[in-house]
Amino acid sequence: MTTATAAPPLSDRGPLPTWLVMILGVIYIVLGALLITQPLASTLALVIYIGAAWFVGGVMDLLSLFRDRSQWLWKAISGGIGIWAGLAVLGQPLLSTVLVPVVFIIVLGVTGLIGGIVRIVQALRGGGWGIGILGALTIILSLMLLSEPVAGAVVLPFVLGITAIVGGVLTLLGPFIRR
Repeated sequence: MTTATAAPPLSDRGPLPTWLVMILGVIYIVLGALLITQPLASTLALVIYIGAAWFVGGVMDLLSLFRDRSQWLWKAISGGIGIWAGLAVLGQPLLSTVLVPVVFIIVLGVTGLIGGIVRIVQALRGGGWGIGILGALTIILSLMLLSEPVAGAVVLPFVLGITAIVGGVLTLLGPFIRR
């Protein structure tokens, strides 16, 4: 009688094949180019994808209760929120294309404020003036985002597009640089 063994984790399998890394780099570049040249359509597609992922994740959380009842309350809450958010996004994709990036910018701004305050506290406790300057800049940028979240959401596809293109180029160059 043979027993099935689980596959080793991806990190234990060694580096990814170069051709797979190259495909990933090309996908990043294509996604970045689409975000820059077609920001509204690309953002709509990404928001619909996010809505579908939230919905499926919520359903999976609820289904997991049949398998494992530990932390059932958190799974039920997570599942309910995921299904609700997914249906809300999928039910109003055009409105969600505006709201989801705006909410993301607001969350990013609040997170930045908290991170900036933490950095300033670290600097005052002996962390050095560099961390204090970084904290102050983070607070300033976060306040800028929070003062105009819609403008931040409008710029977001371009920032993500540039980031994806740079990441794609670096991903393509990575296998050659390591050699």
